[in-house]
Amino acid sequence: MRFILHIGMPKTGTTAIQAFLSQHRDKLLHKYSLLYPKTGMRDDVVKFPVHSKFHLSILPWGRDKIDPIELKNSLTKEIKLEKPKTVILSSEVFSFFSKEEILEFKEIYDFPITDIVCYIRRQDLLVDSLYRHTIKDYDIRRTEDFKNYLLKLIKKYKRQFSALKYYELVSRWKEIFPNARVIVRLYDRKLFPERNVILDFLSLVGVDISDMGGYISNTDINTTLSHLSALVMRRINSEFDLPREYHMKIVRYLQKIDKEEGSPIKSFFTLQERLEFLEMFRESNEKLFREYFGTENQFVLSQEEIEFYKEQDKIPRDLIDEAFEERYRKVLEFMESNGILAKERLFPKASVNHLSNDLEFFKIDIVNVNLLNGNLNLTIGGVALPKADVENLKLTVKDAEGVKEAQWGLPSPGFGEQRKDNPKAKSARFRVDGVVVSEKPIEVFVNDKKIAEIVIKVTSI
Repeated sequence: MRFILHIGMPKTGTTAIQAFLSQHRDKLLHKYSLLYPKTGMRDDVVKFPVHSKFHLSILPWGRDKIDPIELKNSLTKEIKLEKPKTVILSSEVFSFFSKEEILEFKEIYDFPITDIVCYIRRQDLLVDSLYRHTIKDYDIRRTEDFKNYLLKLIKKYKRQFSALKYYELVSRWKEIFPNARVIVRLYDRKLFPERNVILDFLSLVGVDISDMGGYISNTDINTTLSHLSALVMRRINSEFDLPREYHMKIVRYLQKIDKEEGSPIKSFFTLQERLEFLEMFRESNEKLFREYFGTENQFVLSQEEIEFYKEQDKIPRDLIDEAFEERYRKVLEFMESNGILAKERLFPKASVNHLSNDLEFFKIDIVNVNLLNGNLNLTIGGVALPKADVENLKLTVKDAEGVKEAQWGLPSPGFGEQRKDNPKAKSARFRVDGVVVSEKPIEVFVNDKKIAEIVIKVTSI
């Protein structure tokens, strides 16, 4: 049996591949004896069919929630039932594994992996696309600017940055799975059959692409916002706290505008920044191309690209600002006409400044809003945990109308489980209704000592 592990990377058509394999699972199984397992996919989140349980069972933030033995037995049972000649597991998060995590993955699951497939994209292009994706993605809704994102990527997001050193990435997997064939593919539409990454992947796994071509759409599954629309969506993220339904409506509207109008800006890097960023990976790229492609480093800017990015650098700031304001205005009008910005459905952004206090723990996690009679009214809630030996505390808020006492001591069973050392934790939630907003911050007090300020930002048209 051929056992293929598709490890990504992100923004290299992985979502499109996964969606196709899942959608045509039965045809691929019956005609090609190729199994894209149902085992390992999560059904509790809105995601494309990725085998996320396998990477979550290894990573620190997921391992306590998933039983790897049960997961392995489930896949073994599915393989025995279907008797395929080829099995494919796919998750772009595999590309973020450290050497120790790859080793743990191998020891726990002991899958007979024969092939490891990794698509790579020039680092500057990938990071640019990934930044725009994380602005669009509801679960992330990034609000920081590109320069700060890049700084965090280099200094803080160690997993992601390490994965961008492609030679080291594939070497980690090759070392732990020495008998597997490591297949590295360049993510470049010009190199794919019919410019389609799905067809390229199918050709690798033994599927007759002429037979499957009629089933493949040329429409992108996971389209990234243009640079201009990403800037607009980033502002929406920072000013509104929208539910998923409304967030995605705005994303789709911006994608529609992108098709109709495009974007005058096509880069968040300056030319010099792009060159300096690529230089960080030059040595790794040279090794990769020499060993896996037998060529010189191909991840360099062409002269044509250099000239293009020089022209991008010349775009006047006021032209960009004007284009941004015009598109942002269109989005606000769209929000108003679709009820997203209607008075009863306003979702302003709340920022909380926590001040020093004597509580053991304090957090505001609920800010529900309604506009009634011209006033912005809120329900504020959260967790306020007194120290175990403290009694007779009172929690109040001061809004535009005056001081209001909160309901405190509401059930918080989940928090109680986390903080078993303090018996007060199981009833530490609080709530206060009818909080009226003005230009001044809303102040939160415990026994007349201010412990927090809440600032509400509202956008109107």
